[in-house]
Amino acid sequence: MKVSIIIPVYNGSNYVKEAIDSALKQTYEDKEIIVVNDGSTDGGLTEEICLSYGDKIRYFYKENGGVSSALNLGIKNMQGEYFSWLSHDDMYEPTKVEKQMAILDAIPQKNVCAICLTRQIDKNSSFISGTLKINGIESGKVYSDKEMLKHLLSSQSLNGCALLIPKQVFDNNNLFDEKLRYNQDLKMWLYICLNGFSWICDDSLGVYSRIHNQQVTQTRRDLFYSDSKVLADDIIEKLKDITTKEDNFLYLYACRLAKHNISVKVKQIKKLLKQRKLYSLPKKVKLNFIVFYGKLRPAIRRVYYKLFKKVKTQ
Repeated sequence: MKVSIIIPVYNGSNYVKEAIDSALKQTYEDKEIIVVNDGSTDGGLTEEICLSYGDKIRYFYKENGGVSSALNLGIKNMQGEYFSWLSHDDMYEPTKVEKQMAILDAIPQKNVCAICLTRQIDKNSSFISGTLKINGIESGKVYSDKEMLKHLLSSQSLNGCALLIPKQVFDNNNLFDEKLRYNQDLKMWLYICLNGFSWICDDSLGVYSRIHNQQVTQTRRDLFYSDSKVLADDIIEKLKDITTKEDNFLYLYACRLAKHNISVKVKQIKKLLKQRKLYSLPKKVKLNFIVFYGKLRPAIRRVYYKLFKKVKTQ
């Protein structure tokens, strides 16, 4: 089966060559590399690098619209049965796609997304940390849609570049939300779960994720807060229909929002939980503690990234 590696790029002349080279070096042979230039404004430097690859890649240029719009253009033009996202400042291990396709071929289940592990690098491609495990996820185990939904609501979002996703996910125009500039990936992963897809993790290293102070995730925390509120309006409505005492998805989402200090949406969920008698005293105590932590977290985060990641954040 063909795998489409899609690389969205904006003003990426400093890193995009490394990304494209790592895609071309994939040991999995049945692949295509699609590079989408999202209206770069660097005097043609990004385009010059991309065009130098000739027919080794499929190159598209579009007006600037954000990473979601660039990914969506790539998805609409992909010829593969699987989608693999590669950010222009990240790199793949040569066996990333091959190992993920092998683990999918080895299981009887269909409509499964694969996840590999990530290692962080800095702007000079030096290692920042060891391989990052996905807490709570066991290698080789197939996780149902509900199991993975609980994980996503309880933990950090997944690294999009570490995934291999069946093309069927994007059927019926289920594409990345172009209104979101920061949380479009989390929304997609949640929707994949809500649409019944399963997940499996491979414990091998597949992605080198670059951390630097030019990333939107580091420079535009304001976008994170505004996007989180927009996303919450949609996700709360979806979770209301499937939340029960046994599967208290709304409570898990409230804890996630509290951790990130999205207090107005936490209050909204609290009200819903009380109305449905799903807000016990232990849950109340735990959530209030997370609310308190969420208020301190931005300061903790700034110190952590400055000391350990050597990256300045807002």
